[in-house]
Amino acid sequence: MKSEIDQVFDKIKRERGGIAKIHSSFREFPVGVSAHYEFYNSIVLKDDLPLSRAIREYVAFRVSEENQCPYCIGHHKKAFKNTQSELCEMEQALLGKLARIITKEPWKSNLLKNNFLKIGFSESQFQHAVMVASYFNFVNRCALAMGLDLEEDYEKTCN
Repeated sequence: MKSEIDQVFDKIKRERGGIAKIHSSFREFPVGVSAHYEFYNSIVLKDDLPLSRAIREYVAFRVSEENQCPYCIGHHKKAFKNTQSELCEMEQALLGKLARIITKEPWKSNLLKNNFLKIGFSESQFQHAVMVASYFNFVNRCALAMGLDLEEDYEKTCN
């Protein structure tokens, strides 16, 4: 019978095409790996979410730039490019500002809500953007604390 962590890694590998270091580096904490992956799947990977995958990945790499996390910048900038989507300048500016404020001055984030609504985002899209940006602040800290470098084959998990 497979260990708990091997079962978790089998699921991740089956769904993502490989095991990224952000998961494998926590091998000794299987419940944490499982919870982390399930949360990531729920707010970033699922298809039926308020924000497009492109916007989610854009927010991910912009938060990672704010935190100077090369590991997550590499993964999520590539994932954004893989969406083959483009964001207009206004979306890029607003999402970049949200990434910066949630990372550096989170108490000011609610001040951006009206700007989101004015350019056509819905309430649920704003809430989703806040959650994605907040989640990547957590992930950046995990990656930085563990000293993670990009995997040689990191692109295979950026889909």
